Amino acid sequence: MDVRNAAVILVCLALALGLGAACVSAEESPGAEVYVITAEKAVELAGDNNLALQAARLELQHAEKQLIKAQADAAVTPSPVALRQAEVEVEAQRLLLEQTKSQVDLEVRSAYYGVLSQMRKRAIAEKSLAQAEEHLEIITTKAREGLATKLDLVNAEKNAIQAKAALEAATAEEEVAVLELKRVMGLAYSDPISIEASEIEPEPIELSPEEVVEKVLASSLELLRLQWALELSQLQEESARNEYTAPLLKDIYTNRRMKAELDLRAATRRVYIEAKRAWNNLKQAQDRVKLAEKELEAAQENYRITKNRFDGGLEIPNNLLRAQIDLTSAEHALVTAIFEHNLARIRLLNLMGE
Repeated sequence: MDVRNAAVILVCLALALGLGAACVSAEESPGAEVYVITAEKAVELAGDNNLALQAARLELQHAEKQLIKAQADAAVTPSPVALRQAEVEVEAQRLLLEQTKSQVDLEVRSAYYGVLSQMRKRAIAEKSLAQAEEHLEIITTKAREGLATKLDLVNAEKNAIQAKAALEAATAEEEVAVLELKRVMGLAYSDPISIEASEIEPEPIELSPEEVVEKVLASSLELLRLQWALELSQLQEESARNEYTAPLLKDIYTNRRMKAELDLRAATRRVYIEAKRAWNNLKQAQDRVKLAEKELEAAQENYRITKNRFDGGLEIPNNLLRAQIDLTSAEHALVTAIFEHNLARIRLLNLMGE
């Protein structure tokens, strides 16, 4: 590697660590593959490239090698507890890998829907700016003809400036959302991607609250891990029931078993509440989407009527401006409500192990 290439790499690394910026090296092919990203494609890429998943797989491999060592040691110095500890560690690391997969799946889908939401908000901002500029042009013409006040013109100018700033902010937020999606997918920030909206409507969750709680409890990886911990503590306590083990050690093992039982009971109650909360959040999110749809419908109709009256000289400019702002706010509210619904749904499915 020559000095020039080394300098490029160091600059890229500094930017990535210090500023979070993307950097394309001189060796990158200009015709790099463009990843077409759907929700499922994003999950697939994360399964291969996510850094947290790679680390979890390495931990599992380490635990498996430790188990092989424990089995070899047991052939020389038999120790059922030590062997079972090594087996449990493998099971625990396998469980942690599954937890990591589940968490990464949630993060990826959340990031994907986040990008879609920001793309829609940018589109709304573009339309809002076009309306504001059109409105400013009309008011400017009316002002020259003495049909609009100085205040009308100032308000129209202010609205155009705000709309332009809103578009710039929306564009920046979309860029950050795309970078976050690349991060959880395990792609380099310079990798080109194309976001494709999922056209399939999510299927409703046709379960009662009780069925949801039951599935969450049955699929909870945390509860399974605590059950294994309880099993191990019970084995240790049982192995100490002999005349060779000191009373203090017996008390320690009994204490550990009691603590494992309490941990499992406390976690079960916590997971139960978490399931209830996730169910309630989904139902509330569904209601907010329905409300936001109606509010948008009302705002669209109000803007249509106000615009027609304004064009006919029957409405003052401020009323048209207010109707336009209300319409933009309603459009944003619906995008946010849909995002929150999607997020609540995938969180609940994630808890149920689906």
